[in-house]
Amino acid sequence: MMDKIKLQKEISNYKPEMTSDERLKAYFKGERVDHLPFNLMSLDMAYGMNLGYTLKETDQIENLIKIIKKRCQEYKVYGISEGLNLRAMGYALGSSGIFPENDIDHVEKYLLEDEIDMNLLEMPDPYKNKFLKRKIDNARRLKESFPDHKISTFVAGPMTVLSALRPIEKLLRDLRKNPQGVKKLLDFVLEANMKWIEVFNKEFGDVGVMIADPVSCDDILSPKQVKEFSFPYLKELTDRIYKVNNIKANLHICGHTKRQWENLTNLQIGSFSVDNCHDLSECKEIIQDKLSLMGNVPPVDVMRNGSVEDVINSVKSCIKKGADNKMGFICATGCATPANSPKENLDAFVYAVQKYGKDAKIGEIPQAVWED
Repeated sequence: MMDKIKLQKEISNYKPEMTSDERLKAYFKGERVDHLPFNLMSLDMAYGMNLGYTLKETDQIENLIKIIKKRCQEYKVYGISEGLNLRAMGYALGSSGIFPENDIDHVEKYLLEDEIDMNLLEMPDPYKNKFLKRKIDNARRLKESFPDHKISTFVAGPMTVLSALRPIEKLLRDLRKNPQGVKKLLDFVLEANMKWIEVFNKEFGDVGVMIADPVSCDDILSPKQVKEFSFPYLKELTDRIYKVNNIKANLHICGHTKRQWENLTNLQIGSFSVDNCHDLSECKEIIQDKLSLMGNVPPVDVMRNGSVEDVINSVKSCIKKGADNKMGFICATGCATPANSPKENLDAFVYAVQKYGKDAKIGEIPQAVWED
C-alpha cells in the first residue's frame, strides 16, 4: 500500500527526460516519449494553495509567477496560460461577481437579470475593457517572465457565457419562450469571445485555446436544445479559432455528454476532455479516429478526497482505458483539480503517469501499466 512517506521515496526514481512541451510535440508526431503527456487541470491554483497562498492570492500575478517557477522545477510542467474562466466574459460585459479568499468566484448581480436587453450590451475592447485589460497585462507579464514557455488561453463556450449574464433558470425558460432573443445574445457573446482570441493572437501569435462549456452538457440541455442553441455556436467558435490561430482548440464539457460524442467529431477541435462521470473506453470508441482524448481522474472523489493509493489506481485505470486512442491520449483530471487537493495527491498523479505511462507512443497502451 502506497502512502505519503513511501511515495516520496519512490518518486525520486522517476525523473522526466523531457519537458512537457517537448513530450507533447514528440508524442503527437508519433515518436516514443519518456511517458504519457498529462494535464492536471488548474494545477497552478492547487499547487499554489499547497505553497501557502489563498486561492485569491494565486490569481495575483506576482504570486502566480512564483508558483509557476516552483512547479516547473518540481514537475517539469512547462507552459503558461491566461484566459477567461466560466464567468469572466460575463464580468467584462457588466455582471458583477464575488471573489472569496478561498473559494471560486460567483456572479452576484447579473447584467440581464430582468430580461434579455441587447441595449445593455457593449462589445468589449480587450485593450480598454478594465476586466479584460488586466488579463492581457497579466499575460504579457507571464510571457516576459517565461519567454521560452508556450502560452495558451481559455474561453467559455457561448451558452456558458450566457449563464454569467442571465440566471440559468431564466435562461432555460428563454430557450422556450424567447429563442430568437437567446440567439441574438449567442451571436453577441460569440463575437466577444473572438475579440479576445484575436487580441491574444495579435499579442502572442498562434496559441492553444481551451474551451469549457458546462452549460452545454446533457444534464442541462435536451438534444433538441443542443442542436439549436449550443452546437451551431460551438462550431462557429471552433471554426473561427482555427482560422485565426492555425491551431485547433480543445474542448471540455463538464457532466454527461454521451449523446453529443459523434457530433463533436464535426467540430474543429483537436481533443475532447471527458468528464469523469463517463467511462473513458466508451468515449474512445466513438471519437478515436477523429480526436485525441483527455481524461479523466475524478477531481473531487480522488484528487481532493482520495488517498495516494486511490490517485495511483485511478491514473492506472485511465491509462488502460484511454492510452490506445488512435489520435492520442492525455492523462488528465476529469475537470479542474480542486484547489484544496493535498500535495501528496498531486505528487501521486505525476508519479503514476511517469511510472505507468513510461515509454509511451500514440495509439499504444504503455507496457509498464501491466507490470505492477
